[in-house]
Amino acid sequence: MKKIKYFFVFLLFFLVTFSQSYGSRDGYYLPVHGTIRVLVVFVEIHYTSGEDPTKGNEDSRWVEGQLPTWATELFDPMYTYPPRGLVTSFYHEASFGDFRVLGDVWINPLHPNAPFLVSSKGTIDPKKILEEMSNLPFSTYHSLPIDSFDLWDIKKGGKEKVRKKGEAFASFDHIMFIVRNATYPASGAGYASGWSMKGGKWQADSYSVFATSGANPLNILLHEFNHLLLGGNNMHCCGGNHASSGPQYFLSFQAGWGMMGAANRILMTANGWDRYKLGWKLPEKKYYISCLDIHGNEIKSDFSQLEQSCMDTTLILRDFVSTGDVIRIRIPFIPSDEYPQWLWLENHQTKRFNGSRFDVFQYEDAPCVEKAIQGVYAYLQVAHEDTLAPKAFEDYADFIRVFPASGFYDLIFEDTLVQNNWCLNNLKYYPFLRKPERMNPFSGNSVHELVAYDNDGDGRIREKEKRDLAIEKVDGIYRNNLPYLGEPKMAFLPGMHISISTNPAVVNTLTYLNDDRAINKGKKPDNRIIYLNGIKIEFLQGDPLYPGSIKVRIVSFVPEVDQSTRWAAPYIFLPKQAYSSSYDLIIRKRVRLVIDRSFTPTADTMFSRGQWNPPTRFVISSKAKIYMEKGSRLILKNGSELILQEGAQLIREKGAKIKIRSGGRLIKNKGEIKLN
Repeated sequence: MKKIKYFFVFLLFFLVTFSQSYGSRDGYYLPVHGTIRVLVVFVEIHYTSGEDPTKGNEDSRWVEGQLPTWATELFDPMYTYPPRGLVTSFYHEASFGDFRVLGDVWINPLHPNAPFLVSSKGTIDPKKILEEMSNLPFSTYHSLPIDSFDLWDIKKGGKEKVRKKGEAFASFDHIMFIVRNATYPASGAGYASGWSMKGGKWQADSYSVFATSGANPLNILLHEFNHLLLGGNNMHCCGGNHASSGPQYFLSFQAGWGMMGAANRILMTANGWDRYKLGWKLPEKKYYISCLDIHGNEIKSDFSQLEQSCMDTTLILRDFVSTGDVIRIRIPFIPSDEYPQWLWLENHQTKRFNGSRFDVFQYEDAPCVEKAIQGVYAYLQVAHEDTLAPKAFEDYADFIRVFPASGFYDLIFEDTLVQNNWCLNNLKYYPFLRKPERMNPFSGNSVHELVAYDNDGDGRIREKEKRDLAIEKVDGIYRNNLPYLGEPKMAFLPGMHISISTNPAVVNTLTYLNDDRAINKGKKPDNRIIYLNGIKIEFLQGDPLYPGSIKVRIVSFVPEVDQSTRWAAPYIFLPKQAYSSSYDLIIRKRVRLVIDRSFTPTADTMFSRGQWNPPTRFVISSKAKIYMEKGSRLILKNGSELILQEGAQLIREKGAKIKIRSGGRLIKNKGEIKLN
């Protein structure tokens, strides 16, 4: 592979009239349950003016005048178990066999071993191709009849899909046009449409167009087809978002995994949100979000309102791909007028355990990329909770953010581009560093992002200003292992835990809705405040009765800082813990808690010269109490402020100290500091 492809995806929007009983579990335009069969049409362009501009990019996997070597590897024409086709297998695995996506290749009876040839300057006209096809006898690679591609009565989006019952052929449910040598879309790109298209004697209810110089276009094919299941460009996420696709929740583009992933996806599987949104679960399961309790019984594992009561529970999380087990925790204390957030936990035991072709890192077969390891993979969901129309298809893009065990940092970039001879491309990148003293669990970047960066130095970060985290400098050595597309240390393993004092920290993430401009101007409903909570999650050895399982203990009690850490964000807020009769935050013995300014951009405009954030303001709410044990240190630096609201208390044991450095401030608004 000469270079990593960037898939710029497009969706042609269509008007829909929603029924209130209709929702995401019926599918946006196409059905998401039952069987659908896709007609695949391979196309080649004969250039009418000048030489083919794609000449020189030929690929042995698709030679001029022939069908690609993988032409029949995408779909199974008829359902078999286990499925063999890549696309058929993907949806079978994701839906537990509930959604069967079959397909077959259209064969031109005049030239049965060649693509459909069109004359063009670089684009194709699907309507014209359909019209010309309709004048030929219908034939497919597996000799399927034409009515086997018309299984659904799809009049328009926004209504429940109706399975046809023996009616005569009226329209193809979906046609995929795959082009070898187009200039639009470019190789590795594509688009989909839910508009009904009539061409000659035939009609298609929906269609999609992809271009590839030779490689199997699985990534972009799935992404575009999934638009017709999940919704428009506002559903871009999980490594599938890009510039000019509408508002998104973060300045940095997110990698991740899920059905709307594309070029920047990490794992190739669906995720728990996909299954929840589309209503896919094992038939024997009662809940869409569930796992096992310690007795082996299914339990609903969708936890909310943890700010109102304490809890201590241990659950068994089996392999996500094969069982659908997940844990989801609503992040507490976020006000109702801000975007709600949830933390998802999935146990990916990878291909070595479950045999899935998709439970792998995207490029892990390349010698420079480390393979995915067995463990718990986590991410944060922002909004996108409704399953009933019309809200089921609303909210904004890039709503899933990877929550890696490797944590978040104020990343440092070197100022010189580096090019190494490595296995995926020969491009140049700015190397980055993760330094322990710059860990920033509240507002930093993880490596699984295309990082927002002021590349032109004008004091603004525009939508297209991003940096790929492809080369990391570790101990003076450049590591060319594509960490933004997955690294083993992103997985949580037995023996690890997360809380407010770890990196990553179990708190909400900061959002900044933008579309080359600040849409909310940094105000609500954006999440601009970090709310402290008492959640602690421990990862334990699994139950031997369930091979591949990992136990997860969830504790919610008084927040405590039990290891030294650095907190940085525009605002950090300690609420009064409703279930605590004593303290609302405890800083344990000999722990250093540093309140510092964040050096990671959390807004698109520079706050002051060289600074993208104001100094951190750590606010202790009215009547809340902090307790500092002996030998602990609370350090305020780089202008950061500790603000005690009226009635708040900071109680110190003897030997516990507050340190003011580099312009830090302690503000007592009728709050109280005293020795115990």
